[in-house]
Amino acid sequence: MFQENIQKPTLTPNWKQTYYPWLICFSGLFILIVVNGLTTTSLSVFDNAFLNEFKWTREELKLRESVTNGVTLLFIFISGIIIDKIRVRKMLLFGTFTLALTLLSYGYIQNKYQAYYAHFFLGISMITAGSVTCIILVSSWFNEKKGLALGIVLVGTSLGSAIFSPLNTYLLHDYGWREAFKILSIFPAILFLYVFFFVKNSPADIGILALGSPQKSISNIDSNLLNHGMSYQEATQTHLFWLICICGFCTFYSLVGTIANTFLHVVELGYTEHNASYFLTLYFLVAGLSKLAISIFSDYINPYLVFTMCCLIMILGILGFGSMDKDLILPSILLLAISWGGIYSLYNLIAVKTFGLKEAGKINGTISMFEGGGAFLGPFLTAKIYNVENSYQVPFLINASLMIFVFFISIKFRTYVNKINS
Repeated sequence: MFQENIQKPTLTPNWKQTYYPWLICFSGLFILIVVNGLTTTSLSVFDNAFLNEFKWTREELKLRESVTNGVTLLFIFISGIIIDKIRVRKMLLFGTFTLALTLLSYGYIQNKYQAYYAHFFLGISMITAGSVTCIILVSSWFNEKKGLALGIVLVGTSLGSAIFSPLNTYLLHDYGWREAFKILSIFPAILFLYVFFFVKNSPADIGILALGSPQKSISNIDSNLLNHGMSYQEATQTHLFWLICICGFCTFYSLVGTIANTFLHVVELGYTEHNASYFLTLYFLVAGLSKLAISIFSDYINPYLVFTMCCLIMILGILGFGSMDKDLILPSILLLAISWGGIYSLYNLIAVKTFGLKEAGKINGTISMFEGGGAFLGPFLTAKIYNVENSYQVPFLINASLMIFVFFISIKFRTYVNKINS
């Protein structure tokens, strides 16, 4: 599993021991800002431009997001196996290079099938340089303050869309959508170079320990956190693993399906496109802050109770959307953002803390496969039901119902965690 040329850790204190884990932490943040920001919801600001130019139906339009999320569904487990074999740095290099090339190519599409093809490769970028890869990367550098580190990193999943939603709107109106995609390809190209020169797989690669590791373990190869945790077989024999998978599917269906259609829903209620893009920015900023806050306190509060409460808040937010009341858009956006920040962070923290990093690629990959299944179906079916009902009310109420189901399942989380620890 480990390369022979890895340096043996040394007791000599140096700046790398103190600061390099934090460099990796913020590297993970920057990676997710770019990768998530350019593969997910921020691209919805181009929706009306595509509808006007290509005359697609909303169902055809939203199938693009489903293609991206479908790739996650189909290949995230394979990606996890590869991560366990070659570790994360090579995956990050491949993912950022693929993203740069795909965005550049997106500016030349002529029909929906070429758009679907581009979104296939956006999905490849997500599974090779997205949250699973970054979570494993950063977790291996922190024995202490893991919650804080992962919280900082996971902010990138929201901050990316918060940054790129208004930027995409600006580029769209000043340059047109084709030139906008070409300009956006510069960001992952720069990120590729950054990863190549600065990102390492684990502390062992540069001869140091994970932050907070006892110095007496300096000569012990098991001090590398990538050796610790359950095997994939052991994890899949627990009830909690499958509960997390089921909840992941339903949650991602509901949330991604709702947020992917938010831009069109808000415009339909009477807001301008600029205002709609700012609602998305607000959503992702608040969600990012929520991820950070809940991750920081994850070692001090009961994470399972918080998860359940976040489910309840999300139910209220989606019901606010389903009310079709223009005045409830802002509070509903805030409720969705706060709840999603907590749920997303706790999914990842619970998985890492419960199952460890030994085979985290396969474990987190399987969980993400279920999440990807929900994310695949959510945008497409929400839009499809809209076409049938000529309204977002029914699909949003369905999404809320799924979250009610998750709410009741999550109540059992703590019981099964206690069984694992006993």
